[in-house]
Amino acid sequence: MVDLAQVHKEAQKHLAQGRAQRAEALYRQLLLHADALDLDYNAWLDGAARTYRTLCRDREAGYVYLCLGRLDRARDLLPPDRYPAEAALILELEARPLRRSSPERAAPLWRAAGALYAEAGLNVQSAIAYTEAGELALARQRWERVLSDPRLRGCIYEEGLVHFNLGLLARRAGDADEGRRHIAQAQQTLEELADDFESRGERERAFDCYATLLRLGQELGSYENLAEGYLNCIRIYREDNLKFYVLQYYEDFLRVSLEYGEYHAAAALLRDAADYTRQVGLIWHRDYMRRAGEAWWRAGEEYQRRGGPVRLSENAFLSAVDCFNAIGDFYRVRETYRRLKDLPLPEGRRQRYADLLARYCEHRFEPQPDPAPLPEYLHGQHTYPPVWHIDLVEWEQDGDPGQVAASILGDVRYADLVRRRALHVVLCHIDAQARGGRTGTEERVRLLEEIARGLGDLRSYAALRPIERLYGDPDPRVRRAAISALRRLCYKRSFQLVMRGLRDEDSGVRQAALEVLRELHFPHAVDPLIRIFREHDDPAVKLAALHSLGKVGDLCAGEFLIEVLRHEAPPLSDAAHDLLLYYGNPDIRPLLRRHLEVSTGAVREALERILRGP
Repeated sequence: MVDLAQVHKEAQKHLAQGRAQRAEALYRQLLLHADALDLDYNAWLDGAARTYRTLCRDREAGYVYLCLGRLDRARDLLPPDRYPAEAALILELEARPLRRSSPERAAPLWRAAGALYAEAGLNVQSAIAYTEAGELALARQRWERVLSDPRLRGCIYEEGLVHFNLGLLARRAGDADEGRRHIAQAQQTLEELADDFESRGERERAFDCYATLLRLGQELGSYENLAEGYLNCIRIYREDNLKFYVLQYYEDFLRVSLEYGEYHAAAALLRDAADYTRQVGLIWHRDYMRRAGEAWWRAGEEYQRRGGPVRLSENAFLSAVDCFNAIGDFYRVRETYRRLKDLPLPEGRRQRYADLLARYCEHRFEPQPDPAPLPEYLHGQHTYPPVWHIDLVEWEQDGDPGQVAASILGDVRYADLVRRRALHVVLCHIDAQARGGRTGTEERVRLLEEIARGLGDLRSYAALRPIERLYGDPDPRVRRAAISALRRLCYKRSFQLVMRGLRDEDSGVRQAALEVLRELHFPHAVDPLIRIFREHDDPAVKLAALHSLGKVGDLCAGEFLIEVLRHEAPPLSDAAHDLLLYYGNPDIRPLLRRHLEVSTGAVREALERILRGP
């Protein structure tokens, strides 16, 4: 085991005796231990910065100070005349904490960052910074420059996002016609793309389209756009079985519906939420059903207030009766019949409701205590990631590992562990740039492999684009390292690269993809794992997909394993049997019993063994 304290002493000694190159190698060795205590790691960072200053490598020293949070020292070492992109990043990092507390102090910083990003040719980031500064005219110029960028041709999704940003800026600047033109183009593009992504099984990308349409509805004050965005986001999360995200979107949409006075829509949505929570076994079915009934009350009263057809109020109150009956809240049922009796209906229907009210009045129904309420954190208004900016920044950075890691290492919103690992990626990337064409094949491959490993260690979605770019390298060793880095990136998008790796011409890359496939198991993974199982003929690939599905613990994954047990031949059916025997989710047992009732022969015996347990 390496004595890190001793390595640090050696590094300090070499630096003090003028052997900075040797000191730098030792500090780099220390900085790999990103999980060290803050006191130790910060001392190593400080020593590494002094070493780089001694070596006149100000760029590396500046990045080390960024990781330390010393923006003042980083600014001195990364001047705008030499490093405009880095200088802009430092200004942005200074401006972010002031965004809400002191916007008047933040605005000049954003403005200066916008100018430097433009100088560096980073027009997307420039436009975002100018928007933050309130410089809408300059921001529009930058977005127009992005729209005319030849690299955008063929990038339909990114082009739609640029139209979205231009449309919103034009509206804010009072240019209604231009705003409508860009917004109409963005809306058409995103709606078509969402359908296309879903048809290809890329629901996560469809979700981003719908999230942008939701934001469009917020900006336009259009309930129809909001409804389209929310309902599709809810649907996609339901299909991915992400229960608490579903509830979060339900609650946000309910809040918006009530703000817009759309009580009928709110009541229908609450009833849908009640049915959903009952289906997935959550405890808030009764709370949602009670709230649905009360929303139907409000809908009926609103129809009356507006002088609408009395039939609408009657139907709303009858829907409330259904909701309250479903949870045995007869006190509120009685109160609903009281409202129905007082409606200006034909005499026959009024008498019927009066009779029903009298029947309920014969019993002394007391108000029921409210059911278990939804946790408060699911009720609050939530902020969703601005994908219309994030995805365009990703497009602009084009998988450059240095830019991506640099944007992480100075951002205190990331954990220190992640920021330290990002510094390692940045330093490796600078090494590769410094060697340039002089780097031999072996050294080049070693550096790219190290960068791939470092990106995987970030465990951040932002690392995916650089890893995808590394996979395009002609050397199979680099492709293998890129695939292996995915084992720590639990995102649906990771499977797109895994699927490419499974069909790679190099056997080593295919084997690496197979190993990663066995290790990627998380709730979002069910769909791509099932798709891989169905699309590949190789039994080893199918077994690896089943192995991951068995570890997800999701009911959808469990049901698929049952289908494999029933309809596939050995060894696939045997693997499914073994996975179900030790399945971690006890809710699988009702599904097993249901299939047992319709199964015969060997399948029935296998299901009985599973139900008996190991």
